[in-house]
Amino acid sequence: MSEFKSLFLKSVEESLVGKLSQSQLEIVIDEVTKALKDYDIDKSKNELITYEAINEGILKRFCASLYIEGKSEKTIQQYKRTADKLFEATQKHFPNIEVYDIRLFLACEKQRGLANTSLENTRANLSAFFQWMTNEEIIPKNPCAKIAPIKCPEKVRLPFSSVDIDRLRLACKTKKERAIIEFLLASGVRVSELSEMKVQDIDFFALSVHVVHGKGDKERTTYITDLARTHLEAYLEGRKEKGDALFYGNKGRPITASGIRALLSRIAARVDVANVHPHRFRRTFASGLAARGMDVQEIQKLMSHSDINTTMKYIHLCDESTKNAYRRYIA
Repeated sequence: MSEFKSLFLKSVEESLVGKLSQSQLEIVIDEVTKALKDYDIDKSKNELITYEAINEGILKRFCASLYIEGKSEKTIQQYKRTADKLFEATQKHFPNIEVYDIRLFLACEKQRGLANTSLENTRANLSAFFQWMTNEEIIPKNPCAKIAPIKCPEKVRLPFSSVDIDRLRLACKTKKERAIIEFLLASGVRVSELSEMKVQDIDFFALSVHVVHGKGDKERTTYITDLARTHLEAYLEGRKEKGDALFYGNKGRPITASGIRALLSRIAARVDVANVHPHRFRRTFASGLAARGMDVQEIQKLMSHSDINTTMKYIHLCDESTKNAYRRYIA
């Protein structure tokens, strides 16, 4: 029981001493204690606040901290949805949630058919949330710390083959399609970064690209090839739009991330290439650089990964590359 609840009950008990018999007093205090189970007391406002209101306040603070860290709106909403689902399942004040509550919640999620990959994402989101509460001294320790990461089957995500890339290039019908294909292959940028890019972010002479990620707190430089520059210049010279966005959609507005995905899907529908999406271009970018011998730390820098292990997950080397590397070092 919280300190303020105890003080409240003591105040009630003292005010009723002499007005009720001892047995009556015990009954009243017992009933009031039960009634207070789903409430907390805020001394500064001198009122009862439901768990839902308290949790909402904590969650707002958490989301604000994520925003300041530069997390995207999509990521912040994912964290919020996970915490909301935990509250719905437990109906508890967040600081009162214990490890067994979280284990039961995850077990129920698994029982309703959630895949291990999604289950691990849920666990990781909750662990980050409770670790933040620990750091903010809202709770003494993170209850998720006792829950081990959930093992997920390793899924091999292949980059595009050279044949796939040739087919995609041949399937392009417009200068914009070809320019986007070449830009993604050469720069390794995220789809969100490409959708927000301006013409002035490109140094056509140095073949460099200024990239701003998140809320503007992460900046890096990546590069493009002569081929990408050629197709980008051809698109820019021929387009009708005169704004500063690098790419525009069909309705004359700057292209969105979903617009880029839709464009790639249209290209893919014309040829026999599966799983054509922006992230696969990033994977192809990283794997291609690794196959040519670039140091993984340099690749990490180009891709703006905070953890080198994340970069390693993007890199896939074919058996032939591995064999050739072996021959070089063993000779």
